[in-house]
Amino acid sequence: MDSVVSSTVGLVQRLAATLPTPSEDLSSLDAIKQFAGEFANPTFQQDLLVLTIVVVLALELLSQLVYHLPPKPFGASSIPVRGKHLDHFSWKDWTFIAINKCMTGLFVYVYFGYLWIIRKTGGVHHHHEHNHDTLEGHHDCCGGGNGIWAMEDMSLGNTILPIPFLFITYDFFYTLLHWALHVKAVYAFVHKHHHHQKAPSRANIDAVNVHPLEFFLGEFNHVLALHLVIKGGMDVSWLGATLFIALGGVLAGLNHTRHEVVLRLPWKSCDGGYTVFDSKHHDVHHRIPQSNYGQYTVAWDRIFGTFRDYDANDRVNPAYQLDPATRKTVQSTKKE
Repeated sequence: MDSVVSSTVGLVQRLAATLPTPSEDLSSLDAIKQFAGEFANPTFQQDLLVLTIVVVLALELLSQLVYHLPPKPFGASSIPVRGKHLDHFSWKDWTFIAINKCMTGLFVYVYFGYLWIIRKTGGVHHHHEHNHDTLEGHHDCCGGGNGIWAMEDMSLGNTILPIPFLFITYDFFYTLLHWALHVKAVYAFVHKHHHHQKAPSRANIDAVNVHPLEFFLGEFNHVLALHLVIKGGMDVSWLGATLFIALGGVLAGLNHTRHEVVLRLPWKSCDGGYTVFDSKHHDVHHRIPQSNYGQYTVAWDRIFGTFRDYDANDRVNPAYQLDPATRKTVQSTKKE
């Protein structure tokens, strides 16, 4: 056990050492060049590979937990299948899934790497000296929040409080991105692949079955959200940042299952409360693509006028329902 802990600490320390050091004289382009240069380092490649394997295994565990969600404790019932279920994956599906899973290691490295670069150290915000006399001086980190890593600095204010802001910020940009991917001139080249599945059921496996470009933009949108929330003056701890992407993984998985899971907040003007998350909304999107572009919430869809509510009275085709034993449609199972 000690050797595992020691190896893990060593891995984290080596990866942290590859990150650019905060500096007023280091331009963004120089930082990117410094970062890109690390990819030629064999040790870095090995460490990133190990990180990717660990992240992929964690995602597999998460996907299984979401797929086998116990209905009663979470109040989850089953959403009837109305669109055609993709029973069999093609080589292209499996290739995209594999590429996207491999990309998660890089995402985790960049995501937490950014939080490490802007960390609070020694009780001082972004410790570095300012040089106001040089043209190269950048002050992007000034006036914002910090990444919090020390246990004594962690609090509800930098761990729990940032989470709703991170989700709202993320979904604002994701809703716009998702809408843009449905523009006719772009749709066939990128996002159409994901919509081959009209009735997602495999949790995170169906969720990551997208074009790699779309996956890259969607994943690294989390880094943008983290940057903007911290830039806005809010401290975010490593635990808060972890909860954000972990909860996001659960919600994205639920969006691609037949589980009906609804999260509501008490709200006087709304019967039954304000719906923060409803897995049925994304199911509607897979059948009626010009609606419900949000990933984790449809709050921005309501504002932009693209929200479409779930209609329980929509026609249900018995042959399209899934066989619990095979996880395929009843019609397909009978043919086999």
